[in-house]
Amino acid sequence: MNFKMIKLYRRTSMVILVLLQLAFVSAIFYDVLNEFSVLVFIGAISFLGIFSLVKMAHESHEKPTKSYILILFVTFGALATFILNLKLNIGPVISASLVGFIATLIPGIFKNKNHQLIKEMPPAIYCGTFVGMTSANIGATYWFISLAGIVAGILYVLATNTFVRVGGKLGTVAFGGVAFVFLISLIIS
Repeated sequence: MNFKMIKLYRRTSMVILVLLQLAFVSAIFYDVLNEFSVLVFIGAISFLGIFSLVKMAHESHEKPTKSYILILFVTFGALATFILNLKLNIGPVISASLVGFIATLIPGIFKNKNHQLIKEMPPAIYCGTFVGMTSANIGATYWFISLAGIVAGILYVLATNTFVRVGGKLGTVAFGGVAFVFLISLIIS
């Protein structure tokens, strides 16, 4: 991959993440329109987001090994959390925590194998847990969660080298997957 393509890839993924954050913050602002504290919160988040974007834009990081497998891991995390949350009534936080905890144990189980994919698996599954925490009012079907997991997986792969060491990336990616599939479901129905 040449330098121009890498630069375009990074900028595109940064723009997508910034737009997702703006959509998330706009949803909060739209929901609580007359609250001054929300306006202050949005201003602080915007400042921190711009600061992070400028600070992290020039860092170089390696590309994920197998993108399509990471998409499957995100989808698996979403479905596992969804099943525990809504079908077994464990609750969203405990479900996500349990799936995320089990995912973090995987590299320790395969510690003799120094394979890059095993190291990349836990964050991808954990990203999916945020998708699986989706409210039953938004998406209560396996199809919705699967599609949202796939979209979030694609966004996860695109955002692998952006906003490294910045909190909230996995949640933002999950929000993007769920919001996109919810928007498509509204358009179709």
